[in-house]
Amino acid sequence: MRTPITSIPSIVSNIAKTIGVQPSDLGILTTLPLVCFGLFSSIVPVISRKFGNEITIAGALAVLFIGSYSRIINVPTLFIGTLIVGIAITFINVLLPAIITEVTPNKIGTMTSVYTFALALSSAIGAGFSSPLAKATSWQFAIQILSLMVFATFILWLPNLRRKAPATTAKSETVKVHPWTNKNAWLILIYFGVSSLVFYTLVAWLPTIAIGVGISETNASLLAGLFQFVSIIPPFFVPGLAVRMTNRSPIIIAGAGATIVGVFALLFPINSIAYFIVINTILGIATATTFTLVMTLFGLKTKTPSQTTSLSGMAQSVGYLLASVGPVLTGTLKNVTGSWHASEIFIIIVSIIFMTAGVLAEKNKFVFNS
Repeated sequence: MRTPITSIPSIVSNIAKTIGVQPSDLGILTTLPLVCFGLFSSIVPVISRKFGNEITIAGALAVLFIGSYSRIINVPTLFIGTLIVGIAITFINVLLPAIITEVTPNKIGTMTSVYTFALALSSAIGAGFSSPLAKATSWQFAIQILSLMVFATFILWLPNLRRKAPATTAKSETVKVHPWTNKNAWLILIYFGVSSLVFYTLVAWLPTIAIGVGISETNASLLAGLFQFVSIIPPFFVPGLAVRMTNRSPIIIAGAGATIVGVFALLFPINSIAYFIVINTILGIATATTFTLVMTLFGLKTKTPSQTTSLSGMAQSVGYLLASVGPVLTGTLKNVTGSWHASEIFIIIVSIIFMTAGVLAEKNKFVFNS
């Protein structure tokens, strides 16, 4: 789910050189999947209800392999394949929380830990290994290897197609839920969407902000790697804490509060690698805490896999559209004002917004009454 996307920024210069454009002209290769997440998440529950979660994910993996591999054929398929990759990952994004709720309802915390840890680790693999592999061979070969990883995942998933849904699950599928008219669902959507906006904005601009105060490009790249690497820490403890707590507001406040502290520190243009190590560590752990928690809440705040799929689909549809706006909006603010201060203050404000939405969402144990 992550390697086909996070591998591209590391090899975008190689791709640009091959097709004769500037690396900045290929920004769509990383933003297009985010837009797909937003546009297509709401249709996933409809398709999964017809075919079942297991078959739908198997189909998505097959499509993901085709889309990923086709990116190396020529320039048009580079962009078409990226679009296909985004659509395929959208289905897996939405359905995996429902799979966890359905198959391991008593281990939602444990399985969400495994799930979110795997996401963080695969992000690091995609970002860290694609560039050395591309330099040693070619960017096409790097994408081929990553595509084969998707194909291997498809093969490993096939035994799940034999699993039959429990009778209770089948019965619950007949109960329709309407997340778009549910206030509690909208609070979860705001919590997920606005926090995703903050995360992808930081991913996009943290290295540039560091370079702007005098940090070298090499060190800024290492700092970006640190931001991704420390994100593997929260999955070890956040889901377990969330399961044991009846009110998760302390985790919500801690994640958002640490984000605010880290962004506030960016307001001071200090040319110190140690200073930015602390900031990137704080922000990496803080944003991963929020993401890990909301992935857990999809299961904890719903009673059936159908409800989980509906809530996950709704939250991710608008959430990722918001996330795709963040880097553009904050970049524009910087260009207009000539400083990152306006963008950093904006991030602090929206962090307060998603924290408030999360705390309000915790006033109700479940999103849906039925």
